[in-house]
Formats: sequence, structure tokens, C-alpha cells
Amino acid sequence: MERVTSTQIRPEADRYPMVLEVMPRYSDLDPSRRVGREALVRWFEDARVTTEHRAFPERTFGNRPSGTGQLLASVHVDVLAPLRIADDYRVGMAVNRVGGSSFSYSYGVFTGDDLVATGESTSVWVEGGRPAPLPGEMRGALESLVLPEAAATARREVDESRLVRENYPFRYDVRTRFGDIDTNRHVNNVALAGWYLDGLAELHTDVLGYPLGGPLDGLSPSSLHVEYRNQVHYPGIYQLRVGVRELDDHEVRYACALFDGQRCIGLADAAGAVRAVDAEGRDVDLRAAFEPFRMRG
Repeated sequence: MERVTSTQIRPEADRYPMVLEVMPRYSDLDPSRRVGREALVRWFEDARVTTEHRAFPERTFGNRPSGTGQLLASVHVDVLAPLRIADDYRVGMAVNRVGGSSFSYSYGVFTGDDLVATGESTSVWVEGGRPAPLPGEMRGALESLVLPEAAATARREVDESRLVRENYPFRYDVRTRFGDIDTNRHVNNVALAGWYLDGLAELHTDVLGYPLGGPLDGLSPSSLHVEYRNQVHYPGIYQLRVGVRELDDHEVRYACALFDGQRCIGLADAAGAVRAVDAEGRDVDLRAAFEPFRMRG
């Protein structure tokens, strides 16, 4: 049975309270000549920033005290169909939950009438660097963007074994770049999502024997969920770990984590194909190659 997520049940684009027109850039493409997962995370960020700046401008950018504002806690992307650069896209966004100090959005990416990707994100309002109750005017603005039929983002419980560095067999070290930091003076959420995608690509390249040009296109994850547990700073060197959680004839599910020493500062889950086609059209089955990378603990 095909896996269905809550984000796949979405109305038409014109039903969303906020719709952002997007023109893909060449730099948005991945090696498969399709819009990459990292670009979708950026599109979601653009939609959030545009909406929040319009809905509560006094709470955004330079209008707020230092240590105050909304911080992204998690983001999720599901790719339902290939996204071509020749197409025009619309990103629909709606609020699906307003809590005490946090709120969640749902996203639908459309080309024409076709839904090609979905997503979710959760943000937390902080004051003095700590979670705080949402200001009244901000809560009112968010509630005006609620779409009744949108499914609320489910809270995820973290297995304690996910916080142990040695439980992940594959290691990939990352050095932060100055260009990764944003106006909050820490590494931007889009850059961090890209780190997990880089870690998966490094694993794929390793099991394939380091082919020229990188791993096979068909191995790119169709689903990515990132949780931002702590801020990541520049300068710094961090350790990204990857393990295989589940493996069957068609799909592999990955667990990823980012560590500062022994401290876990970020988590990610991804899913993708376990088979792909190489440049000569031959089928490549990686089930046996992934076995040594199963999660421990």
C-alpha cells in the first residue's frame, strides 16, 4: 500500500489564505535536472517570511528586541512528482494549529492544477531566548490564516536512542560557512536541511564506490523531516550521523542526527528508493549494501 501522509490531503491552490508565486532558478536544480528538496525548504521559508511580514510586521525582522521572535522548530517535505524548471509554481500556505507558544503551517506546491509537493512546519515564539506565550495580536493574525480542513501537525516523540551519537553507523563532518548564517546570527534552517541531504548523498556515494558525479539520481529522498533542537553557530565543526531504520524491497528509511561533541542538536528522518537505474540503464539494488548501516541501540 502506498504511504500517505497528512500533508497529501490538501485543497486546491486558490483555497489557501496565502499563495506565493515561484519561478524556479537554475541553482534550484539537482543533478536530476529537477527542483531539489533543499529548494522546496527555501520556498516554504519564503512563504512564511512573506506571510508573517504582512500579518504582523511589528513582530518581524528589525522591529523586535534581540532574543525575541519566532524560531523554526521543524520542517517536513514530501515530493509527490518531479518538479521541472520549465514549469511555474505556486506555494499555498495555511495555518493548521495555533498553540500556547507555537504554531504550525501546512504547504501545498502546485504547477497548474497538479499538487506536486506538500509540507509542514512548526515555529516557536521566544522571548529572552526562551519559549513564551504568543502575543495577542500575533495569535489573532495567525488564527485568521487557519484553513479548517487542514490536518493539524502531529507532535513527534523522540526515542532516547536517537540522541546517542554512536548508534548511527555513518559519519559525515560538516564545517559551517559564513554564508550559512542568517539574520539571527546562526546557521539558517535551509542550510541545515541541506546538510542532511549532503549526508545522505555521501552515504549513497560511499556504498556505490564513489562514482564520478556523485550518487544515482533515483536515490534522492522523496521525504525529509528535520527537527531543529538547538541553534548551530559559525564558526564550528559538527558531526552528522546517518543510520538505516527500515529496509524492504522498495524503500529505505533513514535516521539522521547532528552532534556538537556528544550533544544532539538536530534530528532528521528521510525515506527514498532502495533501487535506482545507472547511466547505462541497469538496475542497481542497494539492499545488501545498506545492511551494515542499520541503526544500533
